[in-house]
Amino acid sequence: MKPLLLLALLLLCSGFAVAQTAVDMAEDPHYHLQMENDEARVFSFILPPREQVHVRYQHNFLFVPIQDGELVIWQEGASPVPHYVFHPGEIHLWVGGQASSLRNDRPTEFRAIVVEFLNPKVVSYQYEPETGALAYAGGGVNLPVDPHTKFINTLAMGAAAASDVQLLAGDSLPPWPKQADELLIAVSDLDLKAKGDAHIRKSPGRPVWIAAGRNWDLTNASNKPARFTAVAFWKESSN
Repeated sequence: MKPLLLLALLLLCSGFAVAQTAVDMAEDPHYHLQMENDEARVFSFILPPREQVHVRYQHNFLFVPIQDGELVIWQEGASPVPHYVFHPGEIHLWVGGQASSLRNDRPTEFRAIVVEFLNPKVVSYQYEPETGALAYAGGGVNLPVDPHTKFINTLAMGAAAASDVQLLAGDSLPPWPKQADELLIAVSDLDLKAKGDAHIRKSPGRPVWIAAGRNWDLTNASNKPARFTAVAFWKESSN
């Protein structure tokens, strides 16, 4: 084989190996850390057209699209075939501990929020017909039957819970039934009236953390629907 051809093949193989090396989300430029504490790391995820990422998710995580979009997603060692269509506000709990690739074939960028749970007790289960038992798996919340009304659709996740919430003008989200730290992720523009005269105002994709002890309603102070994700991190004493 000619030296120049051999060198070209070696460079091609080397480039492919680098492109396929899985890194932590914090090391990939498509993931931007928004918030971090003892419970979770919160990232905004922006994938431009025709680009892909290859990352290793160390922990279970919540994936919340902020806009309509479509991604090709495949696990390490699999073929880049499966296409997934996403809609704003969907809730997907995905299993960590593995490397995955995501590619955006659409001509517009894709945006989502990723909440990485640091507590291994944040889990979901599904029924396995073969064994007749519940098995550790991911999970999600279906899209609302009527997207023009108030709804609060919740996914139980062991040590946490996540709700897809829409409040019409004047509607309220009550406190959680037990003590929990709380993460809100704006899917639409938010203007939520909180305790007293306080307001929570966030643009789509922006998170806000509320420490345990909220005993007041969150009320939509806007004349437009407020769509957001609410994640509860149950306090150990209330489990």
